[in-house]
Amino acid sequence: MERAGIGFDSHKYKEGNGLVLGGVVIPCQYSFDAHSDGDIIIHSIIDSILGALPDVFDYQNIGSIFPDNDPTFKNISSVKLLEYVLEKIKPWRIYSCDVVIIMEEPKLKTKVRDIIENLKILLKTELVNVKPKTAEGMGIIGEKKGAAATCITILKQ
Repeated sequence: MERAGIGFDSHKYKEGNGLVLGGVVIPCQYSFDAHSDGDIIIHSIIDSILGALPDVFDYQNIGSIFPDNDPTFKNISSVKLLEYVLEKIKPWRIYSCDVVIIMEEPKLKTKVRDIIENLKILLKTELVNVKPKTAEGMGIIGEKKGAAATCITILKQ
């Protein structure tokens, strides 16, 4: 049996010393303005898992499972949130995950392979891809004020 889910997440930037993307720290002048570490790639993956298996989490979303007003989740690594979700969905497993990340900067050309390799380990699958895109100067992302990620995840039982 297979199921598919689509996920999305976005965050504004704030002054900082790096973005966490796919569990990898990308050194730059920004951090995400978020309650957790703001890892938009992992948040979009969690969102896609919740979409594929709505019955497992009683039709909740990432914000109701990990509320941003709960101090337990303040500055938490999104990897820990993903690990919780992956444990809860057993016997389901990730078969494949395809991510698009939209940001003007920092440029990810030299870090994409690191992100993919880390996600392969976290998701326990070789079928992972991450494709960086820009917003061609449009909107909040084009103005270099934030970033977004979307993905599709296929799960198998």
